[in-house]
This record gives sequence, structure tokens and C-alpha cells, in this order.
Amino acid sequence: MNIVYVAGSPRIGGNSDTLAKYFLHCCQQQGATIQHFHLNNLNYRGCQACDACKKGADHCVLKDDLTPVLAAVFAADILVLATPVYYGDVTAQLKGFIDRTYSFLKPGYIAENKPSRFPKRKQLVFILAQGHRNSKLFADILPRYSDIFYWTGFAKTWPLRAVDVYHRGDVDKKEEFFRQAQQLSEQLMSDQNSADNITATDQP
Repeated sequence: MNIVYVAGSPRIGGNSDTLAKYFLHCCQQQGATIQHFHLNNLNYRGCQACDACKKGADHCVLKDDLTPVLAAVFAADILVLATPVYYGDVTAQLKGFIDRTYSFLKPGYIAENKPSRFPKRKQLVFILAQGHRNSKLFADILPRYSDIFYWTGFAKTWPLRAVDVYHRGDVDKKEEFFRQAQQLSEQLMSDQNSADNITATDQP
């Protein structure tokens, strides 16, 4: 099982990164192999709206540090994204990556029954850490991006949301989030073993 982890936080060892790495550790104990990419250490541009990936190329034509990340995601079985909430959304680093996944869509994708270039649908884990203690705030982030990810070719977005973790290390004091991460890893790894027949079909 090949898992690619894309870290959206600028801080290695921040709350979202800590929770993601614990989840990945649990998956690794069950036989998964892990690739890590820390976006803040990479030099890349956002999508340039050139549409070259829809006009002759089957991939993003930009050549920068995000090129191998996109290739790894395309080849992966599972993608793990982790980000803190910054001003009501994902980090700018992660948003730049998400915009570049536009290259995973086929030409004419809006009218396609199978809009994604993925040979089969992939699983996606989306880990979100927010400092604000009010769980009603920013609750739209996960479902909003889940719709986009499904369209892009992911079978399901598995959410893991940690609320009221403002300072570095706050998540370490919240045992329930690590328990949820372990349970999610066990469920996902079990389901993934029987998910080989999932194919990239219609968009929602």
C-alpha cells in the first residue's frame, strides 16, 4: 500500500503535522509504505490557467518542485493531506497544490462520465487542525473540498478534524484525536485491501 503524505503546514511538528504523522505511523505498522512531501520546503507556482494539460499534455507542464509530488500522487493508493486552518481556509501552500491537481482532469472533463485521469479512484485522508474552539466555525472546509476531490478522482475523503489546538503541541494533550487517527488507519487499511475494484466513475 503506497501512501503519499502532503503536508500543508509551514511548521514541521505543528498540530496538523503531528496528527498526520501518528496516522501514518499506524498505517506503516499495517504494512503501508509512506512518501512525505513538505510543501513549505518546495519552490513551485500555482496553476497558471494555461490549459496545456488539456491541450496535448496529459499532465501539468510546469517544471518545478511540485512536479514529482504530482507524479507521486498519481501513482499512490492513498493521499494524506494535512493543514491548519488559516483565515478560514487551508494554507496557501496547500491551496497551490490543490489548484495544480486540475491537471488530473481530462480535456472536456465537465461533460465526461469519467472526468479523472486516474485509472481508478484513490482514497484520501484530509487532516485539519484549527485553533478556534468553536467547532461550528470553519466546518465548511472539509465538505467543500471533499466535493472537489471526488470530482478529481478520489473515491472518498476521510476527515480527521482537530478543534481547539491553537498552540504548538496542543494536539498532544488531546488523546481523543490520536485515538480517532488510529481507528481511521485501521478502517482505511482494511477497506483498501478490498477496494481494488473501485474505478474513477461519475462525478457528483
